[in-house]
Amino acid sequence: MAHRRRNRKIYYYVLESRRYLFADERDKRKLLDILSDVGQEEEWLVYAFCLMDNAAYFVIEASGAASVRRGIQRAAGRFLGECGANQAYAPRREAALAGSEPRELESLKEIADCCRQIHRIPLEEGYVGRLADYWWSSYITYAGGYEWELVDCRVFSLCFSADPEVARRRLLRFHQ
Repeated sequence: MAHRRRNRKIYYYVLESRRYLFADERDKRKLLDILSDVGQEEEWLVYAFCLMDNAAYFVIEASGAASVRRGIQRAAGRFLGECGANQAYAPRREAALAGSEPRELESLKEIADCCRQIHRIPLEEGYVGRLADYWWSSYITYAGGYEWELVDCRVFSLCFSADPEVARRRLLRFHQ
């Protein structure tokens, strides 16, 4: 983002569904694609995410909490609209998506801890035995397994070192 504004803040945000709205991998991909588009429109930087079957967790840098709320609401509306256009998803369209209030993260330590917490959710909920095995998390971008275009690794990595390789090794240890 060449024209990043000053006074931007970093927020933790949770989007939850009453039903398993993101259980299908195609739905997870669709949500990430929509969020990527909305993130560009809102000029967000996404530092961490994790999509589970009934919730999505994010650490987002934005111009304010209103930008996060507005963008996630737009993304959720688009997601539900696209799912509603497909008859197979019609019963699921009624499932409400509710977002938390964006919580501002004020220090690098708080950002790092929040990203770690988000990345560890699939492991702690028993989805996988190793963090690197969960596809729908930004952890694999940080670990070098897959490059999610939505994710900006710079700030979280800088919590560990200015050298990218040293940062990656320390980050992987931090997640254990």
